[in-house]
Amino acid sequence: PTDSCADILLRASLNQTFELQKTQPQIRTRVIEVLGWDSRGPFRGAEFEQTADDPDAEQSDNGDIHMADGSKDVSGRDQKPDRVSDAVLKSHVQAGDRTLHRVLAELPAFREPKGGNWRILDPGYCMDLLRLVLATQVEREWSPDALDANDVFRALQCDTGGEFLVYEVVEAVLARFGQQVQALPPVYAIDSARVAKYLAEQIFAAEDMRTWPVGEFLAALRATMPPQLHKGIADDSEKWNSMGIPTSVVRDLAYATTPIDAHLLYSADGISYHLTYLAPLFRSTLPSEPRVRMQRLFDVKPRWSRLELQPYLEDLVDVDRALLDSGDSKTLETVNKTIDTWLIKFGRGVKSPGGQTVYSSRLK
Repeated sequence: PTDSCADILLRASLNQTFELQKTQPQIRTRVIEVLGWDSRGPFRGAEFEQTADDPDAEQSDNGDIHMADGSKDVSGRDQKPDRVSDAVLKSHVQAGDRTLHRVLAELPAFREPKGGNWRILDPGYCMDLLRLVLATQVEREWSPDALDANDVFRALQCDTGGEFLVYEVVEAVLARFGQQVQALPPVYAIDSARVAKYLAEQIFAAEDMRTWPVGEFLAALRATMPPQLHKGIADDSEKWNSMGIPTSVVRDLAYATTPIDAHLLYSADGISYHLTYLAPLFRSTLPSEPRVRMQRLFDVKPRWSRLELQPYLEDLVDVDRALLDSGDSKTLETVNKTIDTWLIKFGRGVKSPGGQTVYSSRLK
């Protein structure tokens, strides 16, 4: 039987299985680790927050804890700060400001209005808040393509009492699951693909990164997706055959496999969704150097088509992420040329009977 949304998200929040690369830890993984130093854990709503042990304690910008009398608290917090400020993040995560804030938005995380420290949002709370936002949007007959963050916050305050709502959290959820269409006031268009991808990641993590039959995965995705966002994502199973996986919402979260002859994956029509399985592999866990990443990919699976490799390599090309996501032709051309160069250097291509070029490792 298909698990409920609550069951899936609860297991995901308790079992975040982001694989650590010992030699080249990824920025996203490192940010999650640093945010995990906050002893309060992921933010689940202001009503669940606990009062600090010593209300007179304040945190300096470098993460040290100082008491009201000026003395330093050395109770084991000198190496791992108990609160994560901008300064703590920048000193412990090697990334530019633009990359760092993009990763924080994707998690999502938010900056606390009091103290300015960063907190990661609990996955279950994040989805609960999104569902409240969407319910409010329907009730008030707002367009999902033009949600004003201020209006949404005020409406939620009115509908829920608002005592424990935090504006910065509401906007973080809108930014995570929407495209910003206006800066001031901040206005967002909900993106169903972003919602589906976030839920897919939680579904895979909640089940210990096991392999999923496509039909079973789609049932779990439909069970967790807000109903008004189903269209175009999980409503057409036929789009989820083996050839469709590299262009689907799980394109950089899982690759297609099959219990039957694997060579059929590279036939002209691929394999129907009935016999296609999803093997989770999060791009965010892979090494950041092209040669090392390709070796890792070939270790996971000895044969890859060009279409399969694209989503696992394109983030390594130095282009504007927003332009890449929008499908800008010049940006895509740059990405494709760079990936082709890596395939020549590190891969060995052979034409399959179905006409696709399939690559194996040239590396030793």
